[in-house]
Amino acid sequence: MSFRSFLHLRYPSRFVKALTNCSLRKKLAVVVVISTLAQGALASEIVRVDTDTGSFVLEMYADIAPVTVANFLSYVNSGAYENTIIHRKVTNFVVQGGGFFYNPELGDISGINVGPAIVNEFNRSNTRGTIAMAKVSGDPNSATSQWFINLGDNSANLDSQNGGFTVFGKVLGTGMSAVDAVGALQTVNVTGAMSFSDVPILSLSGNTIADADFVNVSMTALSTSSKFDSGKLSVALNAGAIGQAWVDFALTQSATEAIITLIPSNTLFIDKVLENMATFDALTGTLSIPELELNGEVAYTNVVFKLTDSKTYSFTLQSFDEAP
Repeated sequence: MSFRSFLHLRYPSRFVKALTNCSLRKKLAVVVVISTLAQGALASEIVRVDTDTGSFVLEMYADIAPVTVANFLSYVNSGAYENTIIHRKVTNFVVQGGGFFYNPELGDISGINVGPAIVNEFNRSNTRGTIAMAKVSGDPNSATSQWFINLGDNSANLDSQNGGFTVFGKVLGTGMSAVDAVGALQTVNVTGAMSFSDVPILSLSGNTIADADFVNVSMTALSTSSKFDSGKLSVALNAGAIGQAWVDFALTQSATEAIITLIPSNTLFIDKVLENMATFDALTGTLSIPELELNGEVAYTNVVFKLTDSKTYSFTLQSFDEAP
């Protein structure tokens, strides 16, 4: 049962009207593919990164590195980073990705399609937890798709080298635990169509490239609008003193009530207040969602849930407005 149909059970007359006027709703894309760097405003300045060692959230620095952020998001939104690998790890220095993927048909590592090089925008130091663009030695304006995350404070080395390496974002909250897990992995040297050194792997069962279990990466640009998809409600949540996080709720279907239950294992703490986040008031048990997206469009606003089971963190729907 869809979320729209589920709510219809409780508020039939309102949702009949909402469905018949669906084409009149203001459509807001969850992500916008940036086809050129001149397209102006960015659709999202937050990116979720999922790896084999855990997930984390990146905040983009679009104010100080607009060209670099637009370039990075163009790769994210086109799916170019989907199932790429971390191809380099230097202990206490960096983990690097964004350029290659394991191609099982060839039994080898292949490069992704890259766009033109971008101008260097060095402005902020390469401190621990920041993400920056990799580039060709001796050419400050040569960055394309490859990025790296600083495992330590590398400002003394990277800020003055090759025009400075452009920092364009940082890992939020507790996300560095997933990055540090990559930093703790064993590495191997890989020889094939291309040669690599210091490639982190999860395991190695033999002596060939095909025997290596590489660290895979996928990325998704996020907006702070809450979204419902495949029985799961994803929310960027500001819980005040409790903290800020991306959280997921599972929908419990009922004939009379819409109930959502927190999925604790999916929680990503970001420790940062973002614009238009949902809020949770621990004193009243009220979860307030400014915007709720269904199928890529804002369908409802001012959605309010009430905590009804503190043991399971289950919430019952109280009220909502239809989007204009």
